[in-house]
Amino acid sequence: MEEVCIPPHVYTTFFEGSAVLLDGQKNIYYALNDSAADFWSLLIKSGSLEETLKEISYLYEVSSDILIKDMDVLVNSFLKAGLLEIKRSNL
Repeated sequence: MEEVCIPPHVYTTFFEGSAVLLDGQKNIYYALNDSAADFWSLLIKSGSLEETLKEISYLYEVSSDILIKDMDVLVNSFLKAGLLEIKRSNL
């Protein structure tokens, strides 16, 4: 998976283990369940998809194959919705 970043127009509110994301450009809210909110929180904290996946693997005891498959689906959903962007290289 490529490294991703949260665009500046996406705002996050956490509550009771879940999260709500607001796309400030489209004025659309997205509700995240507990596991997606954990992923989002760790991504904010680390700024790295690789680090986020490592931390998620500590939180949830699943095989690495299942984790990578599920996180790939989640990241692609966020990318498609415009809630994440592929980090651009400065080269």
